[in-house]
Amino acid sequence: MPSSRFPALFSQPSGESQNLLHVQVALRARADQRLLVRTLRDAGLTPESVTLPDGKADLVIVDAWAWEHSRERLRSVRENAYPLVFPILAIAGKETASAAWAYRELGADIDDLVELPTSRAVLLSRVGNLLRLRRLSLTQADHHRSTQQKLNAVNRALQTLHACNEMMVRESTEEGLLQSVCEVIAQFEGYALAWVGFADDSTQKKVAKCYIAGDAADYARAIDVNADGSPLGQGPIGKAIATGSTQIVSDMASEPRMAPWREQIAAWGLGAEIALPLNVSVGSRGVLAVYSQQSGDFASDERALLERLADNLAFGLDRLRLQNERKAQNQEIKRLAYEDPVTGMANRRSLLARLHELVGRANHEQAAAILFIDLDDFKLVNDALGHKVGDRVLQNVAWRINNTLREGDLVARQGGDEFIVVMMDDPRYSPSVAEDVRQRLARGAEEMARRISRTLRQPFEINGYAHRLGASIGVSLFPYLSDDPETVIDQADMAMYAAKRSGQHTVFFSPELATGRQQRLSLETKLNHALAEGELQLHYQPVWELDSGRIVAVEALLRWQDAEGEMVSPATFIPVAEEIGLMGALSEWVIDEAARQLESWRETGLELTMGVNLSVSQLQGADAARKIHDQVVSSGSDPQWWLLELTEEAVMQSPEAVMEAMRLLDGAGFRLALDDFGRGYSSLARLQAMPLHTLKIDKLFVDSLREDTPDDRVVRTVVELARQFSLRVVAEGIEHVEQARQLAAMGCSFGQGFWVSPAVPASEIPSLIRRAAPPAL
Repeated sequence: MPSSRFPALFSQPSGESQNLLHVQVALRARADQRLLVRTLRDAGLTPESVTLPDGKADLVIVDAWAWEHSRERLRSVRENAYPLVFPILAIAGKETASAAWAYRELGADIDDLVELPTSRAVLLSRVGNLLRLRRLSLTQADHHRSTQQKLNAVNRALQTLHACNEMMVRESTEEGLLQSVCEVIAQFEGYALAWVGFADDSTQKKVAKCYIAGDAADYARAIDVNADGSPLGQGPIGKAIATGSTQIVSDMASEPRMAPWREQIAAWGLGAEIALPLNVSVGSRGVLAVYSQQSGDFASDERALLERLADNLAFGLDRLRLQNERKAQNQEIKRLAYEDPVTGMANRRSLLARLHELVGRANHEQAAAILFIDLDDFKLVNDALGHKVGDRVLQNVAWRINNTLREGDLVARQGGDEFIVVMMDDPRYSPSVAEDVRQRLARGAEEMARRISRTLRQPFEINGYAHRLGASIGVSLFPYLSDDPETVIDQADMAMYAAKRSGQHTVFFSPELATGRQQRLSLETKLNHALAEGELQLHYQPVWELDSGRIVAVEALLRWQDAEGEMVSPATFIPVAEEIGLMGALSEWVIDEAARQLESWRETGLELTMGVNLSVSQLQGADAARKIHDQVVSSGSDPQWWLLELTEEAVMQSPEAVMEAMRLLDGAGFRLALDDFGRGYSSLARLQAMPLHTLKIDKLFVDSLREDTPDDRVVRTVVELARQFSLRVVAEGIEHVEQARQLAAMGCSFGQGFWVSPAVPASEIPSLIRRAAPPAL
């Protein structure tokens, strides 16, 4: 135990290492040596008896003999220890000769001298002074090393910051930026490793190490790190990501949080770690991890510089990610603008751009055939199976069309069930000199149209059923009919509609088609004007009893006299009205006008039934039926005064909606007639289900009742069928008395046709009623 007389003589300063200072004692006199060692041990030191000192101590005590034999070694130790103090205490006897050597060396190689005999207190005081000197030099050396370490670290971090800032300016991709930053950090002395990681987007748990650089790179590859509350997430990496603040481990070997990776830390000799959060505003949270080989690194100044580096890196990442996001958005916008979302092929805009590019590059010498393809009956697939199945069919169609093309040909989806093919004039063989390019192009387009039609006619497997699709194809030749790509596509579109109307598979565009289209557009404009300006009028064709000749009803028929005074046939303008969606407005006008006229006749005593034709658009369910009812009733008419006529075709287009409307109208008191019966496809079951009052035999069958070779089989069958269903029968298109007589003889009750009167203005109906028709029997 230390002597109580000198309790603080050799105690350690607060905060320093608790290792005791070590003293080597080398005296030739063994008794003196043992006594000195015991005295020092009692004072709390760790003395060691040696024959000759080796310098591995904090203080060496020697006598003349030991100094003589170890002088050179101790001098070398003192020189190598600089700037540390390596004190040597000389012990000399009282003889002058014994102390002379010590006085000679004192101040040079000997720091102090104790002459024997001496007291214990003097000896310990001299020893204590030299050890204090030793301790002071150690403290100063530690402080110097620490200061130098910090200075080196700051200088290293500053250089790293500058180098990384240059990388951030130069690099244009996130991958290049992160890899360059890691490589720049790892190249500076003392940084053993740098890596960047991000929290996993899917789990936000595991940290994915993206970019690694440095001599200890395998350490980063070997460890697993999380960003959660697990042990693998309690280290500096996980905490930095979770908290968004810098985490430092000054001594990785002793830090408890580093326990999961202790073995790898020791294997790679890593000393300190700093985890710098990458607080980005775009994308996943990240971390920049930097490792030093020396414990105690990453003090405040170095930390501040590295934090600035991390902030700059996060800013650079945000900038690049925003750029990439904008680029991706622009690409997506371009894709949406130029790519069909259903089939993935080019759309019309993309096709036009390609065509303009080809035309410009070819200096107007490029020839091509434009094929405009429209699928027949595709609406049935969408209506019956839904748009999702319809999209799959369109994808299959696109694939089939694409497989019929040659290399260099173009294909695009126009929209809906329409596709455009551009067949470039690039023959596989050299044509003869006499062969006309236009003829060759037309022949190739016709062959391609046949191939496309053939492949589309192959059955499509849809939900276990085989469905076949036809196609109507219009063709135009570039640049023979126009050198403008958009115009040529429009020409092919016109030809396609001509093919669809005519029932042909393929039609080539001709100037006559364009003329017809212009006329149609003109007719469309005039028709809208006619409806707005009151150019339309109703004429009424009488319906009479065949046996008595009495006129009992009229059918309201639409007539149009244009602004030039020309009569426009319903066969001309009704199809146009249906195409442009004007049929609903025309039908409403007809009902309003017919109701007004019916009320006027009724006021004068003419009790007629008013027949009007309904379009399919007027029979779409309950709301449509209520609209007709309200329109008639609001005019003061009774629904029982009306005969609403619809064709078999109208019933077949939307059978469920039409049947619903018919039942509601029948329940409201309206009488319903099936017009042009015999020309459609109604089944007996459907006929039985419909709430009908009247069947109207089509003129086609009435025409068969001729005087020379009458054929009454169809008419007789219809009349008998109507009788079985308790329906009235009206024969349309009666033009001479013999037809009237045959119909009356079969049991047909009513007739309509030119034999009595064509459709006439309302003002002529009263005189026709007074004159009446001659009885058929």
